[in-house]
Amino acid sequence: MAFMWATFPAQATIYFFPDTNPVMAVGEQPKWLKDGRGNDGYVSVVSEVIPESTCTPLSSRGFWGDKKTQLVLSVTTSGFSREQVSNEIPIATFDGRDDGSECTSLSTLPLNVIPLTLLGNYSTFNPGKLAIVLNVKSASNSSQDYIGSAKLVLGAAALVMTGGAASAIGGIAATVGNPVLSEAQNRTNNLLKGMANAKTTIPLSWKKLRSGLHTVEIPIYSAEGTLKDAFPDSSDEAVKTLQKSTQFNRTKLFTVRLTFNYVNSLFNPGSTGANDMYASDSLSTSNVLNMHAMHNSLNFMQFLNDSSPSLLQIAGVAEGYALSNACSTGFVKLKKLGLSDLDTAIVMKSFIDEAKGGGDWYANPQMVKDCFNQVPAIQAYLEELYGQSTPVFVIGDVQDGVGKAYKRWRDKIGPVLADFRRALTASQEQREVLLKFNQKKDIQLRFSQELQPWSRESTSEEATPSAYPGVDLLATRRIRTIGCFIYKDPVNLAPDSPGAYFLMEDLAGSFWLGNARLSSRDEDGKISTLMVASMTPDWANYLASFHYPGGECKSILGRYRSSMALTVVGRN
Repeated sequence: MAFMWATFPAQATIYFFPDTNPVMAVGEQPKWLKDGRGNDGYVSVVSEVIPESTCTPLSSRGFWGDKKTQLVLSVTTSGFSREQVSNEIPIATFDGRDDGSECTSLSTLPLNVIPLTLLGNYSTFNPGKLAIVLNVKSASNSSQDYIGSAKLVLGAAALVMTGGAASAIGGIAATVGNPVLSEAQNRTNNLLKGMANAKTTIPLSWKKLRSGLHTVEIPIYSAEGTLKDAFPDSSDEAVKTLQKSTQFNRTKLFTVRLTFNYVNSLFNPGSTGANDMYASDSLSTSNVLNMHAMHNSLNFMQFLNDSSPSLLQIAGVAEGYALSNACSTGFVKLKKLGLSDLDTAIVMKSFIDEAKGGGDWYANPQMVKDCFNQVPAIQAYLEELYGQSTPVFVIGDVQDGVGKAYKRWRDKIGPVLADFRRALTASQEQREVLLKFNQKKDIQLRFSQELQPWSRESTSEEATPSAYPGVDLLATRRIRTIGCFIYKDPVNLAPDSPGAYFLMEDLAGSFWLGNARLSSRDEDGKISTLMVASMTPDWANYLASFHYPGGECKSILGRYRSSMALTVVGRN
């Protein structure tokens, strides 16, 4: 550590140094900050330099009135971001070259020395190693203009932000994308290396931040005297002694205050969590995609769609693996940007809404799974914000047709089978969901002759047979989805007890043909019987022969045919 000191006839010197015992204050701790484990919000740090008085002399008239002192306060940070460039960030300058013993001109702004940065993951054994270093740099009687270069960077920071917000100086070149600013920042970093430096390190961790750390205050002092009498060895030892001891006369010049701010989401900084953001106007597709991406000159739409072929166009027509790949590309981009899991869920939902021409795709659980199953933490926020993806009955779920009998069948069968599908695909407590759907009535489950009936493992605790054997079997089968609702036989158009054929698929990739009959009385439940038969290529062709304006039929048939093709290849 090198410290500037000058020798004169009296061998006296002046030192500027920070206190090594910063004063830390803890503020209100939001629940999301207290309970979170990372990737769930952001921290930013704003610096302020507060003089002790309106006049800050850098030396005394009688002792060092002839010295031309330049003083620069700066900070360096580490550990807050994996992509962070270790730049030295000037936060204030004091120019004492003109009448240094008089009131010195102070140049400073509230500066965002750490722009919004993702709160990292941490654990008991890995709390996160973070640090902020405050540098107090001085130079006397130098021909080099250190102040001018540092002021250039401070001025550039004022151009970055508008509207009275703290200027963002931490990585201004990256924020603005201006090579002139980048050159200024690099030049200033190189120049500041030539100044004497007294510094103090503030060790931090993600756990410490989550305790609600609000401010850190570091006093800055000056001391002057005769070097050979007090510190005969070196100026390094002099500063260390002055920082640790109170027996020497020292003058408090100013205080550096670092204020830590925490936000849960970019889209609603005042929110206390995902539940607080439900139905917020800030989550509209337009607002989300038009917001500027963090530390970037592009908005989120431009950022995600900045390459060819267009990710928006790919996602617009993609299903299955193609949609998974398109979403994966988006997730990787947003992760590099340093976006939280909550905000990633918001941005990707809005992006797919835009690609698909609206939010109807979210009513397709399989499509939601294809996109978000690869990122469970993000999917959890998605469901907390927008609710679980729930299939809704639309005309596309049933075969197209005409006539009063058809419309009556469609209007009754469609909603019931849509509710049945939702119950079959429930992620939790499936048996209870099925019983609730069928009004606490069992479904009589039958199997065609060529099909081995389904069975479930019994346990020693089951002393008596189940009161709901059909529902129990359906719950253990883990159905993925059902679709392709057709009536086929005129008997299924019966107004009192209509029926329908449909295709069934489970999570293991097995397929069956279902034939359900609705109950004639509401008190008997919604579905009275369900016949299950083997699925065959002939049935696939038959189901495909009908026109479906929408729904899941096409995708289920596609997966069935793919599975059959793989079976044939495996046999060969």
